[in-house]
Amino acid sequence: MSAENPALDDKFAQHLKIEVLSCEEGHARAGLKVQPYFLNGAGFVHGGVIFTLADYVFALAANAGGNPGLAVNSSVNFIKTGLPADELTAEAVLVSRSRKLGTYQVEVRNQNGDILARMQTMAYFK
Repeated sequence: MSAENPALDDKFAQHLKIEVLSCEEGHARAGLKVQPYFLNGAGFVHGGVIFTLADYVFALAANAGGNPGLAVNSSVNFIKTGLPADELTAEAVLVSRSRKLGTYQVEVRNQNGDILARMQTMAYFK
């Protein structure tokens, strides 16, 4: 399966124990259980962890079609803090695609469905 989608070989995502829930061209979902070492000094989920989950689910969606896509721009808005006991889910959806560029919208939610972050990312396709 990883030969079809190079994002499945992401060592950092594996280290964080991100679970791939679904993956197809233009759409992907992944989940992550918050660990104590994911917390920042204020006791909330570190923004870098939330961004990493969003970035990874984008990579899954952008690389599922056989034509590798690499991020060239990402913008994230943090909406609500993540808490120590949270289970996070991210979903990436393709919004627009041309031959070389694709725009994706990503949402990261907690187990209650609350939106923690929204990200817009652009992929360049080789």
